[in-house]
Amino acid sequence: MTRYIIIILISFISSCNSDSTEQIREEVAAIAEEYALGQLKDAKKTVLGNGTIIISDQEKRYIIDPSKIIVTLIDDDQVNDAVIPVTSFIGKEPDLVEHLFIINTDGKLMLIRTTESDMKILQIRDRVITTQQHTKPRTSPLYNCASCQEIVNYRFINGDLVKIEQEEQKK
Repeated sequence: MTRYIIIILISFISSCNSDSTEQIREEVAAIAEEYALGQLKDAKKTVLGNGTIIISDQEKRYIIDPSKIIVTLIDDDQVNDAVIPVTSFIGKEPDLVEHLFIINTDGKLMLIRTTESDMKILQIRDRVITTQQHTKPRTSPLYNCASCQEIVNYRFINGDLVKIEQEEQKK
């Protein structure tokens, strides 16, 4: 009997946690939409069948993919935060990749920091943000060269992304 109670309790706890994560994802997507809408004049919103959100005007468009939201511990408290990449395009050409860092402050998710970088977040573990970054500019023919990319680690400290060295990661 105790065994069944434990199984039910574990199922309940995990469902509560996934509901919380799903709620955070919805709020983060809404914050990203609000951010993109604030960057454009007379913006129009389109939602594709896969859930991708496009916010656009005559000159620029933002692509928000809710499936790329990472919900995890980012700052130094014990409350889940989130980061979402938002890609902008001018015409058909990619313009900029921004990562929106949305931190849970006093129970409210708030956009605290945006970074403009061609980095790709590979993982966030133990509050270390591991990214892959291009070492060549987009205009270079070597931009997508596999050996022209590097792995860089960051921590989110006092609202800033701070690059950390290998020795600091081992602490």
